[in-house]
Parts: sequence; C-alpha cells; structure tokens
Amino acid sequence: MLVLSPVEVSEQIVQKVKDAGVVGAGGAGFPTHVKIAACPEPRRRAKVDTVIANGAECDPLLRCDQQLMAAYAPEIIEGLRLVMRASGAEKGVVALKREYTGAVGALRRATRQGENISLHLMESYYPAGDEFVLVYEVTGRLVPETGLPLDVDCIVQNVGTLFNIALAQKGIPVTHRFLTVTGAVNEPRTLNLPIGTPIGEAVAWAGGIKIPPWSARTEEDYAVVVGGPMMGWLAQGLSEAITKTTTGLIVLPRNNVVVRYLGRPLGSWVKRGRSTCDQCRDCTDLCPRYLLGHDLEPHKVMRSLNYGLTEPTAIITAAVLCCECRLCEAYACPLELSPMTYYKEIKRQLAAQGWKPVLSSVEVNVVHKRSDLTPHPMREYRRVPLERLVARLGLSEYQECTCPLDEQEYQPKRVAIPLKQHLGAPSQPVVKIGDRVQRGDLIARIPEGKIGANVHASISGRVEAVTDEHIVIVA
Repeated sequence: MLVLSPVEVSEQIVQKVKDAGVVGAGGAGFPTHVKIAACPEPRRRAKVDTVIANGAECDPLLRCDQQLMAAYAPEIIEGLRLVMRASGAEKGVVALKREYTGAVGALRRATRQGENISLHLMESYYPAGDEFVLVYEVTGRLVPETGLPLDVDCIVQNVGTLFNIALAQKGIPVTHRFLTVTGAVNEPRTLNLPIGTPIGEAVAWAGGIKIPPWSARTEEDYAVVVGGPMMGWLAQGLSEAITKTTTGLIVLPRNNVVVRYLGRPLGSWVKRGRSTCDQCRDCTDLCPRYLLGHDLEPHKVMRSLNYGLTEPTAIITAAVLCCECRLCEAYACPLELSPMTYYKEIKRQLAAQGWKPVLSSVEVNVVHKRSDLTPHPMREYRRVPLERLVARLGLSEYQECTCPLDEQEYQPKRVAIPLKQHLGAPSQPVVKIGDRVQRGDLIARIPEGKIGANVHASISGRVEAVTDEHIVIVA
C-alpha cells in the first residue's frame, strides 16, 4: 500500500480544497487553499501549531453557524482535522459561545478520545468572532498590527468553511450556502440554498415579509440587510444573488436604526461629525483593536479630519488597523457619529494612492506593524454584551427567534452566479451560452498565476448568459 509523506498529504488536501472552490464562509471570502497551506506566503512562518474553528457567530440574529455545528458536528470536526494535517498544526480548538448548548454537546460527541482537539467556550459579547480577538481569547497571543493569525502560528477558519473542506475531500464542490433568513419575515429559518439564488426567493421561502395587519406599511417600507446587522450591508434589490459568503438575510423596517445607519451616505456622516463630535472618546474606549493594544484611537481621527488635517499622519493612516466592526457608530457614540465611515474612506483613498505602511523607501521604520502589544487593563470590563447591543439596534423583538434549520431542497428556476465571491481575481468562465451543465460542474476557474477560487454550477440546466460579472443558469 502506498504511504504518502506528510508533505504529500498536505498537498493532496490543499488541492482538493482548491478544486472545490472553498473560500472563507464567515464573510471575508479569502481562498481557503491559500490559507491552509503549510507555508502560503514566503514572508509567513511555515510553522502553525494551532487551528481555531470560529463558531462564535457574534453578529446578532444570525443562527446558521450554531445550527451547522449542532447538525453537522462530525463533518466540522473532520474539516478541522484536515486543516491540522494540511498546515502541520498539532492542536485544534473549536471556539463557540457557551450558550450554544446543542452545538457544544454535538461537537463533544464528534471528538475522538485522546485527540488534541478541544472546545473553548466563550461568553456572549461582540465582536467575539473577530480573528484577532478570538486568537487572544483562545491562545493568549496577540496578532501584530496589520498582521494575520499566521504571524502567531495560528490559523482561524469559520465552521462553515470547515464543513466545506470536509465535503471537498469527497470531491463535492461548493454549490450551496447555509444562511439565516430572519427579521420581519413570517417563518424565520436557516436555509441551505444554491449559490446565485435571488434574495427575493430566499425571503419568499421564509414566508415572505411580515407586515402586521394593523400597519399601514407596504413591502416597499422594508429593506434587506445582507449579512449581520453590524457587519452587513443593504441589498440593492431583491434580485441580488446569494454568494458563498452570505451569512444571512435580515428583513427590517426602513425606519429601523440599522437600516438608517447602513443607508447613510458618507457626506452625511462627515457633516454630522464636523458639527457635533465632542471628543468624548467613548468610541476609542470600546474599540476592540484599541483594547488589544493597537495604536487605533477613533476619537483622534475624528479630531484630525474635523480640523482639516488631511495629510497622512500616523493618526490618519491608522485606518488600516480598523476591523470595521461598527461598534463605534452603532453602540459607543452617544451622538450617532461614525469614525468607522471615516476609516473606510481613508482606506479607500490610501489604496488608490498605492500607500504602503512604510515611512519611506529608505528608512527601515515601519508604521502600523507593532508586535510589542499590551492589552488594555480594562479590556475584560469593556466587552459589549450581545443583549445590550441588540437592544441598542432595535432588534429585541427578533432576537428570541430560533430560526430552525430547514434542510428542504430548494430549487430556483434561475441562478446568477457571481464570478467574484472571494478576495482576489474574478474567476474566468469555462462555459459558453447554450452549454448544458450539471450541478457541481466547473463553470469558472482561477486565472493563471492569480489568487482566486473556482466556481461551480449550483443547479443543473442551460447556461443563459455569461458576462464579466455573472454566469446565469436556467433550470
């Protein structure tokens, strides 16, 4: 019998993950085959000793990760084992909230006696699922500024990604997505839907928009948040497609604070900031990256920009440290201001200028790369309880919904599958209009020499259209 070396085993696992088009399912969408390789980049350390399965699911109202852990614990644990083998890690940890009792029990039953896989139970606070926060909570290690968990010998993978990794080893590509459909719908639930399904159909399969009989509202008075209420965004229309990274759909009245905040344009945020910021520093005191010791002080960027100091000083370029958790605008600020919006715009402008965190091409000094970090002594007492955040967001009436897992096979008649559902380059189509495809067939591949992800048909049918952005398949 042929015995593979550890390197060959790693390469085989990584190749199958690459073939299957697995990307980070938690929202970022980084191509997983790059992340789990033993040494994905020359500048990164080859040694990884710990793989952390992220099951914290810290954004309010979302339920898909905890339900996936409860229903598919063996697959998730197997995915964790595979990443440990691929990366050479000796230890695996599943980090999830203590209150996910069904998932905790299922994961413990799925773990073999004697193997180096454990559970790390967390309290319910936001943002528990942030990678930097998670690594510190589980290992006590501090990821450097603008660094990655790899810099402290860790890999973090969402539990949905691990589920897809386990399927990839069986030759099953990513064609479907578990997501929570909740909020103002008649039958909130977690669905497993084909990639490319229109948002409107997902909402319809959750019973449609729930309008109280005494209300004068119509469906036009509601909006759909894609993802969670903190790190999501407003759907541009019900025809928008579900992707590999769509964690949830939340239907909310347009007068809800979440919709108002997510829909407020940059100019409005800037105008409000310049007229009302009183430098109370609440945004800084609750910033999760500041509390980990990073040089990120949101109240200072408000001060700098409000006084017209637009040169890229360290205070302004510190925008690259922001994780965009939205705590500053949605919870901390008493005046409804948003340092995060300033940071996002600064990052956009810096990227357009090709800015790199180096002071000059001659100096060896590097900004925003500190690794000598010390957590704030009050960090433990400044965690934001999820219950209080939910109340601040005006979502308490939806929080108690369990959103049961519905594994019914939903089949849209038409899907528009995006060619870019991941970080990196868009995938290149390998099909043309009129081709017949089966569910799971490769329809777009990674461009040569680029970072990207393969894309597969999520339903069987005929290719109706191939554009620069989508491949449309009709059943």
